[in-house]
Amino acid sequence: MLVRRTMLMSGAALFLAACGGGGSGGNGGPTEPPASATFDNLTVTPSTVTLAVGQAQALTATGRSSSGTPIGGVSFAYASDNPAVASVSSSGNVVGASVGTATITVTGTLGSVTRSVGVGVTVSGSLPSAVTVVAGATTNDFTPANVVIARGGTVTWAFGALVHNVNFQGTGAPAAIPNTSNASVSRTFNTAGTFDFFCSLHSGMSGTVQVP
Repeated sequence: MLVRRTMLMSGAALFLAACGGGGSGGNGGPTEPPASATFDNLTVTPSTVTLAVGQAQALTATGRSSSGTPIGGVSFAYASDNPAVASVSSSGNVVGASVGTATITVTGTLGSVTRSVGVGVTVSGSLPSAVTVVAGATTNDFTPANVVIARGGTVTWAFGALVHNVNFQGTGAPAAIPNTSNASVSRTFNTAGTFDFFCSLHSGMSGTVQVP
């Protein structure tokens, strides 16, 4: 009897072991979750930029995993090594300021991981002496929002039916333009610098005049 009972218990133990202890199915244990995608690469389009003076080009940066899949959560910063030739905004908008070349460095950061890419910029032509900016006739925006003119050049703001004003920031900026509609008003920029402008009536309605 003792021998038979021992054999039965041994057989039961072998059966349970073959079935994974009866609790994990037949797969040899739980499956490990896949590792999270890591920030292995940074791509920027376009990879090179050619502009005429006064033109603008937006850069699009994308963080990618080792397989090339886009990943989220990456913050980007932009810097120009020659702002007198090509400036860049915090959102990646490049503006040709004068003839020459520059490199825009795009840096992506995710946690403790940082990647950088350089974008070559070539600017040709000459600075315009006159530019027109349209103050939205049906929308609260300026078009174009960012302009570059030669020193001593004139920017004309064309106003439609909606009432807007233009206020300037920066040393040497011209006088503000009061509330205006259905008219055009010009301002001359005799001082080199970057002059932000905005409409105090409508939040977020802003732009920049650059004078190399």
